[in-house]
Amino acid sequence: MNKKHFVLAAFFILIIFLAFFLRLYHLDERVFHHDESAVGYFTYKLFNDSVYSYDPSFHGPFMYYATSEMYRHLEDTVFASRLLPALIGASMIFLLIPLRRYLGNTGTVIAAFFLALSPSFLYYSRFYREDIFISFFTLLALVCAVKYAEAFDKDRGKVSLLNLHFFAGYSIERVFYLALGGIAISSMAALKENAYIIMALIALFLFLFFIREGWYRGLIDRLKRPDREFIVPILEGLFLVLVVLVVFSLFYTGNLLDISGMKAAVEKALSHWYEMHRIERMGGPYFFYIARIALYELPVLVFGILGMFYYGCRDRKKEKLLAVLLIYWVFVDIMYLIAQSFPWTGKFLPITYIQSSILIFLPILVLGMIGVVYIKNRFIAFLVFWALSNFFIYSYVQEKVPWLVLNPLLPLVLIAAAYLGEVLPGLNIRSRAGAAAVFFLLVSSLFFVHSSLLLNYQNYTDPAEPMIQASQAPQKFSEVITKISEISSGYSNQSTEIQITDVNLETQFLWHGRHYSNIKWKVSLDAEFNAPLIVVHDSDGNETEADVMQRNLGSDYIRLDSAKMSWYWFKMSDITPEYVLWRKMNRPPDEYRFVLFYKPVTK
Repeated sequence: MNKKHFVLAAFFILIIFLAFFLRLYHLDERVFHHDESAVGYFTYKLFNDSVYSYDPSFHGPFMYYATSEMYRHLEDTVFASRLLPALIGASMIFLLIPLRRYLGNTGTVIAAFFLALSPSFLYYSRFYREDIFISFFTLLALVCAVKYAEAFDKDRGKVSLLNLHFFAGYSIERVFYLALGGIAISSMAALKENAYIIMALIALFLFLFFIREGWYRGLIDRLKRPDREFIVPILEGLFLVLVVLVVFSLFYTGNLLDISGMKAAVEKALSHWYEMHRIERMGGPYFFYIARIALYELPVLVFGILGMFYYGCRDRKKEKLLAVLLIYWVFVDIMYLIAQSFPWTGKFLPITYIQSSILIFLPILVLGMIGVVYIKNRFIAFLVFWALSNFFIYSYVQEKVPWLVLNPLLPLVLIAAAYLGEVLPGLNIRSRAGAAAVFFLLVSSLFFVHSSLLLNYQNYTDPAEPMIQASQAPQKFSEVITKISEISSGYSNQSTEIQITDVNLETQFLWHGRHYSNIKWKVSLDAEFNAPLIVVHDSDGNETEADVMQRNLGSDYIRLDSAKMSWYWFKMSDITPEYVLWRKMNRPPDEYRFVLFYKPVTK
């Protein structure tokens, strides 16, 4: 190993340690998000009562079963809930090692740096959700596909006197990577329903790759007279499908191959999430993800895009392509603005969100598909297709939530790393262009690290951070949980009566009240209130429910104000240098408030 390789290896190992440290440091400090509370409670029910029923709103069974085992060994705590996402998120860096041949030594270290310190990947590695698992298994499936392709090419090149035998020269590692890849794909489907999108994109890529490689030539003759090279890949494909179906069936039905049970699970998932898209339950602008990537992952975005042009275009084609795309997008945006300003033009212009998003991002999907056919490097061709098709789909789908940003971000990380790893060693930093490129890389990387540390260790419940979804409870919510524990210890401990009138607090309190056996939910405001702990809704107004309750309870109870979530309605005027650098806002957030009334023990 020469000095350069030794330094790169040392940096890579250092980054691995840093990734684990950053993900485990104060892992349980942030108060549970609404979704974490719901998922944590359902996991607790599985752990404690062996009860689980698939609900697409809260995704598949994988994480529930895996985390219930963590509870078995570490108890049901916030730390135990987030431990697996943290370990899985850090372990993604190990999956870069098999890709070193394609990323290059320098590119592999850069990819490790991006994954370890990415604001998005770090945040969702410290979050009890399925999305970091999806990223891990997606990357694992890619590794398996790459290693299978290597073994396939190696076997095709073998020349042996035993080639008369049907399986002579066949490498058993192909079966291993097919099986592992099948487990990765089915695990994704057992985690979250956007796995079906990933499967559809894989199928589309394979179809385009089939065309690229010209495998359709002579297909009829090969079907009539199949040989070893034709039959073995078909058998391998059937084996892969079988692995996916068996593992999927075991997760969702508990049976080896329950076709009707699997069909019911898929139909339930697709119908639910199509309806959420149709009603635009959590809608957002078509630039929802690109804006977040630009704010948090600037070097990844810029060098990822440059990498796509670098690998996808030669000579002056990239300038022509960029000019055509810019003209097209300006034209579509003008049409959309006209349609918004003059409603009567909606008869022939894209007035709706869905129409405009398809028109704006369709060229991106087309470019991704063309890239599969024309980009010589097969690995990069897939990454470009993967990134662009994800941008198209998630910009179109009307379920705009921050955690889905990981889907287009992951391939962008690999493209940016491969590009930088190839270009940086030969860059002339004495030239203006070279010096400018290095300067931008350093400054944007510093901002990238700054944004990550700010989000994950300072502003982790601040709704001014666009990466934080509105259902995140503010940190002051933890004071309520602490006070409930403190007061109940002076009465009947976890049998202490708690009266809750606010129906919208149930999900948030399910996790925190899982050990309390005497919680009265949805108590009418006309009821008699004498419990040591009473929770009511608070709102704006002259006399709120909390004010009425305080007057009725008298001086025996002490009031503790809190909130279950907070949010901002952002405006263009909010985007200031102070906001970009420090997420400073000139107004407090809106809140969904509630009040805890507690009765201290009298001695």
